[in-house]
Amino acid sequence: MKYLQVTVSTTSQASELIAMVIYEQGSEGVTISDRSDALELIEKKLNWDYVDEKLLKNSSPVALVSGFFDEDYDISAIVDALDELKKNAVIPLGALEIKTAIVDSQDWENEWRKYYSPIKLGKVVIVPAWQKWTDGNYTPVYIEPGMAFGTGNHETTSMCVELMQKVLVRGKTVLDMGCGSGILGITVACLGAKKVVLSDIDPLAVEASEYNVKLNQVQSACTITAGDLNIGEDKYDIVLANITADILIRLKDMLIGALCSDGYAIISGIINSRADEVRSVYEQTFDVIEIKNNGEWQAMLLRKKI
Repeated sequence: MKYLQVTVSTTSQASELIAMVIYEQGSEGVTISDRSDALELIEKKLNWDYVDEKLLKNSSPVALVSGFFDEDYDISAIVDALDELKKNAVIPLGALEIKTAIVDSQDWENEWRKYYSPIKLGKVVIVPAWQKWTDGNYTPVYIEPGMAFGTGNHETTSMCVELMQKVLVRGKTVLDMGCGSGILGITVACLGAKKVVLSDIDPLAVEASEYNVKLNQVQSACTITAGDLNIGEDKYDIVLANITADILIRLKDMLIGALCSDGYAIISGIINSRADEVRSVYEQTFDVIEIKNNGEWQAMLLRKKI
């Protein structure tokens, strides 16, 4: 099968923002080629089994963000989204030059796998499905990300996993709004939650979550729902929402309605420039227990006011 690869040149600082733009326009996967990331890991003396020397020799400061679309995809929506981003930019975006190429699926569908390794987040370790974990000091969560989802390496996801360990989840009921690969909902299930509902409007997300639930053998605790969320009268002890600032603001009332009177919410996907706005909206109903910051992103642990 052939795909249209759309590559945008940007800065290291803006690469995650551009990746989000490309993904929101329907990309079946997003890759970022950024020399500065590898150099930072080496400077921090983190353990890597292998570093591509070609990446280190590349002296270009440009980050390249690529998305993959149907062969006949019209890139005008990406052009418009990037133009809109320029108007509101608070960080350097670089040239935002767009290049396209037709690639064969076999050239990239499995290429991304070699860049994943287990990620320790508190007492949880997120393990790619094709690897094994034997250290009993951690709770392993196995994730097959597919081409459109990550395995916990993104700051917004890792902060959620860290924050959920600040709350007693064993025996609790949990709603994962916008579940993606299911990583957050599955993690709380592996930590002992008795009932977890994972919801997403993206069919690819539902499919990925179903696979990962079975992979971790937590089917008895997990229910997956597709389409617009309709929780009815159900109430949850914890709500997880790793989405975007705009959607968090728009769905605030739904999130509040889904929580028990003293329930917890963990919200993420909040870029720093929108954090104050999100916090001011949620502070009307929640006490802010903790805020985590990682790079350009923030996540918040909130408790519903009684």
